[in-house]
Amino acid sequence: MKIGVVGLDAAGCIIAGHLLAKTAHDICTYDPDGRRCGTIVRCDTAAELFDQCERIVIALAAPAELTALCNAVSSFLHTGQIIIDLTDTSPALAHSIANGMRRFGVSYLDCGVFGSSGLTEPFSVFVGGNGESFSAVQSLIRCFAPGCRYVGPSGRGQAMRIICRALASKLMCSIKDMEALAASFGISRPAFINLLGSFEEIAAPLAELEGKIPPFDRKELLRDAALADEMARRAGLYVDGQLG
Repeated sequence: MKIGVVGLDAAGCIIAGHLLAKTAHDICTYDPDGRRCGTIVRCDTAAELFDQCERIVIALAAPAELTALCNAVSSFLHTGQIIIDLTDTSPALAHSIANGMRRFGVSYLDCGVFGSSGLTEPFSVFVGGNGESFSAVQSLIRCFAPGCRYVGPSGRGQAMRIICRALASKLMCSIKDMEALAASFGISRPAFINLLGSFEEIAAPLAELEGKIPPFDRKELLRDAALADEMARRAGLYVDGQLG
């Protein structure tokens, strides 16, 4: 079986390197900008790669490149191919591509990557698409994404990526807001950071969601959150995007 990798930026080269080191399959690559990855065989066109390969990993820089690729290779798709796509796209686009590929007998898996540095540890990969197809290529994906998780039908992989990034953004913004509020009371940054070190031992959202620890009183949390907003307004700070 031959495996193809499309897109040779940092992520694509990491993927190709892992596949070359950890599988006995032939690897070939294609990059729309003509980049190479060491001595790995390079195809001159995307069509050539899709015509030869049964398993194809895509890691492009933008959704527009992905759409252009799909249009360019539509005549070279064949039944039984499984496409593993790590391009950052919308759930709607991932779902649309999966439906289009299905007409050719091709299975498309959208893989949302959540990590601050792409495929550099630590990171997670969430996979959406056909469950049987995921099972067929799970060992392949684990070559470059050991912590991959199957999360359901097409589009779910990208949805989980967006949800995780949004949660990370909200958490970081909230922490910065509370750091500013602490500073307005003369609480030093080292003292605030020290507080965060013990915070997760007390407020453990995952354990609470799983029912492993008693939840905080919701009314008390809302009351103190409102009080924090009022304190921030009096200090002239932004908290949760609101200016006092």
